[in-house]
Amino acid sequence: MFHALFAVIPVFCVIAFGALLRARDVLPENAGPVLGVYVLKVALPLLILHLLAGARPEDLSRGGFWLGLIGSQMVVYVLGYMGDKLFSRRGIGPAVISGFSCSACNAAFVGLPIVSNLWPGNTEAMLVAGLAILTPNVVIILAQARLDILAGSLAWKGGNPLSFAGSLVRIFILGNPLLLATLAGAVLSMSRLGLWEPLDRAISLVGYTAAPCMLLALGLDLRQKLALATRRSHGGMALRQVWFIFCKLVLHPLLCWGILHVMGITGLWLVIPVLISATATALLVSVIAEVYSAVPEEAALTAVVTNGVSILTLTGFVWLFHAMGML
Repeated sequence: MFHALFAVIPVFCVIAFGALLRARDVLPENAGPVLGVYVLKVALPLLILHLLAGARPEDLSRGGFWLGLIGSQMVVYVLGYMGDKLFSRRGIGPAVISGFSCSACNAAFVGLPIVSNLWPGNTEAMLVAGLAILTPNVVIILAQARLDILAGSLAWKGGNPLSFAGSLVRIFILGNPLLLATLAGAVLSMSRLGLWEPLDRAISLVGYTAAPCMLLALGLDLRQKLALATRRSHGGMALRQVWFIFCKLVLHPLLCWGILHVMGITGLWLVIPVLISATATALLVSVIAEVYSAVPEEAALTAVVTNGVSILTLTGFVWLFHAMGML
């Protein structure tokens, strides 16, 4: 019953450590944004490459598993995006971040520890959890491209269509480390080539720095972001937080469960995706919001609030699976 609690507490400890570093002026003022860019452009892509390259082709071919995870994320992303567009009317950038807040799972920092605590030493359980970590990248890659368009990176100002097509390739593919890492990892897995072991070890060392760096980046600027979010709320922030909590912590895992059940998925391949879907909003959302200057203050608040509330909802799902004899 306390697996969720023990998994979430370390997350808040590292965030608090980052806030303490800022209060003591140990790091430069721009340390938070710099760490965010490092995570988004370097550490996280390398972690994805490491996980995908080590997966077996037969594990990547489980269509129902992928449909349950990705399909449920797409549904709640659209709900978050359209809800912001229709009711808050703050523009495309904030709407994208709202969609992220409803769909992106805190899989790596909370989901993996919960799985390792529930199934210690179970390699299949860790494989399922590792594959589930990859699924938020589908929504992230698509939405990140939308933010690039919004930022004017892909605005067509006339001229040669071939030049514009080259810009598309440069921004969408060559300029997107997450997409490049996903494509490269899938190729290495399907071809059974994998990565040279010393290189894979080096890549994993860098990749696994994504978690602490992301938590520190959030903590370093947390006080300022929360103060700004409160001042700029205009009376709608509390309602948005309630909507994000419902979509991310209740509706998302239930949708994932329903799709997996309909697709005939059972056992660990059902329970683990549902638990990971029940984790809070990914801390990467606040990093993306910071990099693209799209309501970073509210994104930071959402990350903190949903991670706190997820202690209750995750514990509830663990209890439910125990009661149903699925754990």
